[in-house]
Amino acid sequence: MSGTRQKLLGLLADGGVHSGTDLAAQLGVTRAAVWKSIHQLSELGVSVEAEKGQGYRLSGAMELLDEKTIHSLLSPAAGASLERLEVLWETVSTSDYLLQQAAPGAAHSRVCLTELQTGGRGRRGRQWLAAAGQSICLSLAWSFSSAPAQLACLGLAAGVAVLRVARQAGAGDALLKWPNDVVVRGRKLAGILIDVQGEAGGPMRAVVGVGLNYGLPEATVDQVLADGGLMPASLGDAGGVPRLSRNAVAAELVNELHAVIETFSTEGFSALVEEWRAADFLCGKTVDVSADNSVHQGTVRGIANDGRLQLETDAGIIHLFSGDVSVRPQ
Repeated sequence: MSGTRQKLLGLLADGGVHSGTDLAAQLGVTRAAVWKSIHQLSELGVSVEAEKGQGYRLSGAMELLDEKTIHSLLSPAAGASLERLEVLWETVSTSDYLLQQAAPGAAHSRVCLTELQTGGRGRRGRQWLAAAGQSICLSLAWSFSSAPAQLACLGLAAGVAVLRVARQAGAGDALLKWPNDVVVRGRKLAGILIDVQGEAGGPMRAVVGVGLNYGLPEATVDQVLADGGLMPASLGDAGGVPRLSRNAVAAELVNELHAVIETFSTEGFSALVEEWRAADFLCGKTVDVSADNSVHQGTVRGIANDGRLQLETDAGIIHLFSGDVSVRPQ
């Protein structure tokens, strides 16, 4: 049935009205099967409207991800390092998928994107919730010949790459929320997750997973909030219609992740820390930080050169390598 759903979404992607009879004929299924697939797409966050006596249509046109288009938009440097790029219809997790594949060669990458991610992972065991056809779920695997000196800062470095793309696409006021989020006016636009495999003294593979909301159906917002997540935002929310197409955003993510990881490999996080600090959403805010089975309260004083959060508390400045941060009402 997933193949039928995929083909159906492709037929509806133009935003026009399509009769159930025509859809059934093109798909080679019954009208009842079309209705069932329509219902399944709706459950996945795709907004499908029924026009009485006419047929079905999406609430707006949708651009599906396309390997050839993304390849054509890659920078020469990113294209040269890329061993393989795959666009899947459905997978549990793009990062898990890459972790199950062979690692790329040293200083090379492999990329996976999917239209539908059924078990996307967030930090601390949470799930990344994404609407089919409206999000960009992308993972990039990179092989280091040996572990970078500031490996713990790779997620922060990747955040710089995602921030650059968000701003190019129209979210000019996007900022970075330590440790791994991109936010717009405090709402979550994108999240980053890092997986690492290998030994410190030998080859090491890092997989950078990025979830970015290109569009944001109301059903997805409700689901995220019900799951206890931060209020989400999308590129569309940030400034109307995104400046870049969905495939262009995907390509720019690959380009910027490649550029940032190259810099990180040779110069470390120190070459990116000032760009990160200039976009620090939390700096100066009063927060609660849950870390190490404790809750720390204080005012954020930016990040240290090694990526740790600097929190001014009643007992003085403390440094945190990780944690969940909640901003207190001002």
